[in-house]
Amino acid sequence: MQRSLLLHLSLIDGVGPSAVSRIIESGLGDDINVCTIDDMVHKFGITPKVATSIFKGLKNATELDCELELIEKHKVSWTTIIDDDYPEMLRHINGSPTVLYYRGAKLNDAAKNIAIVGSRKAHHYAEQVIAECVPELINYNWSIISGGAIGADTMAHKHTLAHNGKTVAILGAGLLHLYPWQNIGLFDDIVANGGAIVSPFPLQFEVRASNFPARNRIISGMSQATIVVQAAKKSGASITAEYALQQGRTVFAVPGSIFDQLSAGCHALLKEGATPMCSVDDLLIELGDKQPPKTEKRAKKGNRNKVEVPPQQQSLVLSDTAPINEKIIYYCAQKPLSTDELLELINIELDELHNHLFDLQLSGKVAQNAVGLWAIN
Repeated sequence: MQRSLLLHLSLIDGVGPSAVSRIIESGLGDDINVCTIDDMVHKFGITPKVATSIFKGLKNATELDCELELIEKHKVSWTTIIDDDYPEMLRHINGSPTVLYYRGAKLNDAAKNIAIVGSRKAHHYAEQVIAECVPELINYNWSIISGGAIGADTMAHKHTLAHNGKTVAILGAGLLHLYPWQNIGLFDDIVANGGAIVSPFPLQFEVRASNFPARNRIISGMSQATIVVQAAKKSGASITAEYALQQGRTVFAVPGSIFDQLSAGCHALLKEGATPMCSVDDLLIELGDKQPPKTEKRAKKGNRNKVEVPPQQQSLVLSDTAPINEKIIYYCAQKPLSTDELLELINIELDELHNHLFDLQLSGKVAQNAVGLWAIN
């Protein structure tokens, strides 16, 4: 199937990715141009309404020719779902966009993508979180994907650029109607620094509220994981996270104050099974970039006062036949010890230990410190 045919199908009003996917899976290819409406309904399993739209749309190439001229004039790159440079992770979600328009780096250049999203009203807390995690993610070769919006998205893009990382902005309008206009300079910087700006919408498609759910599905669909730093309970960032969960991707939610409405969305996601991100190490461990720290085993009940001799000194431990006073001096030389710890190590009666400690005190060899532990003088 030719790329131009897929581009043409994507421009026909009422023909969505699901219908195009059915056509691709049928293997019919360019023969669709000679299909009747009934043929399309039967072969593709689409509704008569969609088949009629395709039949009429393919008869008129005016819109396709106009789009191709704009692509050439403005030097915009584009890829289709059948192309090798189409983002591989996005290819496998339900409803993958048929065509992606972009400026900048190819969209399959980065092996590791992580989305950072949040509220347009995000404040200093989101900025702190993003400033903390972005440099570490870049160190581990993650590219940062976000939505190019004011607020948390802008923070994510700017901090990535500040640390020489790669970032991709998925936009909610065509590339000839950049939105928001306040970030046009930021979009130029993203492209100039090895990233990309991307849109699933025709070049002259203007911004609409209905565009953003589709934009959000692409953000999560291109990413192995999504971090939500701040979000109201009903928000675009929360919707992006919901899509990520549906797509089987990891979602990290940053806990916040119970009094902050911009943390309500994160807390709701945590209840739904999102992974809490309480530190950068938590994030990197969950992503598989760091190993969890080894935890020391707790002493068994009844053996809490046992003192371990450092491995490098184990060969120097006195034999069981050594005098008790020498054992006390040896163990206290390792570190200050309590009476119970000495009893555990030397295995004598308490009265006998007291007698030896008394003798050693009189001779000036051991003494109790300010917290009552025995140490050598």
